Amino acid sequence: MKRSQYYLILLINLFLVFSLVGCFCRQKIEVLPKSLPNASFGKPYYAEINIKGGLIDDRLFDYLIESENSGLELLPFDLKSASPYNHLIVKGTPKMTGTIIIKFLSSTFGTMCPGSEFEKIYTINVEE
Repeated sequence: MKRSQYYLILLINLFLVFSLVGCFCRQKIEVLPKSLPNASFGKPYYAEINIKGGLIDDRLFDYLIESENSGLELLPFDLKSASPYNHLIVKGTPKMTGTIIIKFLSSTFGTMCPGSEFEKIYTINVEE
């Protein structure tokens, strides 16, 4: 009887240790590049963004481009891939001079532990 209780307590403790270690050892989300290149008014613009550290939950991906009529858009690189929101592109032709701000907020999928939330803000200066 005592031996079976010992094994049960040992199994419960091992389960808790591995569960907690898994939650604390999550990868850090890294959004690259750190900044996007500047653009020129009326000339085509293209830049790629890579998100590393987990699969992005496309249901929780939200973005905003300020100003609305900037001429730029943020899109997944390949919608058919297994993780389309981990590789994004910014493309278009700027229709204004000044500053364009791209903000996005999302979360990674969780497994035993919840996913990680992250936010990134890019500033693109459009020159004549």
